[in-house]
Amino acid sequence: MARTRILVADDFADWRLKIREQVSHSSDIVGEACNGLEAVQKAAELQPDVVILDLNMPRMNGVEAARCIRQRSRSTAVIFLTETADADIQGQALTIGHACVLKRNAYTELLAAIKAAQAAAASERESDFSSRT
Repeated sequence: MARTRILVADDFADWRLKIREQVSHSSDIVGEACNGLEAVQKAAELQPDVVILDLNMPRMNGVEAARCIRQRSRSTAVIFLTETADADIQGQALTIGHACVLKRNAYTELLAAIKAAQAAAASERESDFSSRT
């Protein structure tokens, strides 16, 4: 079975490293970005299966970056990482992405969120395909 290809975008190098350490045994980190604009550019270039985005990044926030990424590739699953538990912010993020994980819960929830996000993106692809036929 093919390993999941992941792009990690967070403005803090320590968080990118923590995510890499957590998922590298089951997935391939194909790239990293330190701001939202770079995340959009690298997602277009690398075509990852999953993009893990910090909600609050310089140059372009995670929500705007996710919009751009999803416009270019509906098959890319998007997971947001955030430090805020604000339900409104998380709700807005989930209208674009597939999962939202609090950073403090990343060690216990991120792997499950990757699987759930991939399943949701696959369901969207199938729905898009069905509506075209």
